[in-house]
Amino acid sequence: MEDMLNANARAVLAVLRASETHPTAQEVYDEVRLARPHIGLATVYRILRQLAEQGIIKVRGYGSESARYDARTHRHDHACCTECGALIDVPVEMVLPTGMLEAAAQATGLEIDSHELRIYGRCKGCQARNKEHEHRKEYREKY
Repeated sequence: MEDMLNANARAVLAVLRASETHPTAQEVYDEVRLARPHIGLATVYRILRQLAEQGIIKVRGYGSESARYDARTHRHDHACCTECGALIDVPVEMVLPTGMLEAAAQATGLEIDSHELRIYGRCKGCQARNKEHEHRKEYREKY
């Protein structure tokens, strides 16, 4: 199916496959424009929707969360940065017993289609920025 993609769609897919943070549509657009400067934002949105409908990518983000796009379609878990919003693949498998999933579904009245675990905290980039900010603050207060 991927061999049927046009050059714009292949460029969008390449950006998603190279990303470790599941970019938003705007982030995909910004990156794709480096290689395909004439592509439009509406085209990127349309390609993302089509790739998701074809099962080539997954849309991550639910409710009020901004949609983020993931080229890894197998079941896997995510870490979410509470500061910058990055959505990062967890490189280790976190397994919940089937009984626990069934109990959670029954307690919420939900029929499970799939599941993922999410852990929340600050990503490496935000941790580094916060440490740098604290270092500068301490230096200003000292001198």
